[in-house]
Amino acid sequence: MGGLRITPGLIRQRVLSNLHNQEARVLDLQEQLSTGLRVNRPSDNPVDARRAINAQTSIQKNDQYVRNISSAGPQLEETVTVIQNVANSLQRARTLTLQGANGTNSADQRTALAAEINQLLEGLLTSANHQTNGKYIFSGSKTLTPAYNATRNVSGEITAVTYQGNDSHYQITTGDGATSTINQTGQETFQSSQDVFQTLIAIRDNLRAGDTNSLQNARLTELSTIQSQLSNAVARVGAVQNRLANVSSDLDTFTVQYRQLLSDSVDADFADTMVNLNAQQNAYQAALNAASRVVQQSLLDYLR
Repeated sequence: MGGLRITPGLIRQRVLSNLHNQEARVLDLQEQLSTGLRVNRPSDNPVDARRAINAQTSIQKNDQYVRNISSAGPQLEETVTVIQNVANSLQRARTLTLQGANGTNSADQRTALAAEINQLLEGLLTSANHQTNGKYIFSGSKTLTPAYNATRNVSGEITAVTYQGNDSHYQITTGDGATSTINQTGQETFQSSQDVFQTLIAIRDNLRAGDTNSLQNARLTELSTIQSQLSNAVARVGAVQNRLANVSSDLDTFTVQYRQLLSDSVDADFADTMVNLNAQQNAYQAALNAASRVVQQSLLDYLR
């Protein structure tokens, strides 16, 4: 059985192949130092590359969820502020109603009380038509339409208020398959158990008519119902705010973890890479020296 004949050509081919591999390793380490990444393309390490892609996708999704929550913040805060302002106005209306229920008031005194109630009514209409970023927050999904429209008499006073929105809620995405409702409709806030507009209209008219019995009974009862109604609305919005704050905190924590996973998957260790590069450059230089001796040719080589 004949042995393998080692020809000069085969030797040169193997030497050059080895030099090419050594040079490629040096270039790879230099690229890691320049980019700061151990994995610059999927072929460098398919498993780590896939892990990095998954981590980056999760980070991008979490960032979007955080942006969604952040964009909902102003509306939720202003919703609470508006409802609390309305509640304060209704507390003043209760005080005026108690004063008006006193049968010793003169007609002029009752007229003055009615005028202040009328101003509270106007303020309530303005609050119910509050806008955030150009959108009416109590109109349901009809955010470009004022929530309420007032019918007025010849004196310009409100005699009736009509809801122009709808009962739809709109939501934001806060996670994979998770959403949160961020709006309160006008009907559930101001008219669910008791119509706040109609109550104020009735108080005003009762004061002018001197109807102390209605003021002492029906109107005060309605005001108590409305206060509970508004408190429930604030509680609902507050619960959403708390939930979104917790979700946002969790998302921040998860993002930090994903960024660590991404770093572990693709980032290069500078010190370790420098050591490897120096070692590889030395090996490459040694290979060059060895190759220069192996592939030397002279006239005698051609004469053999």
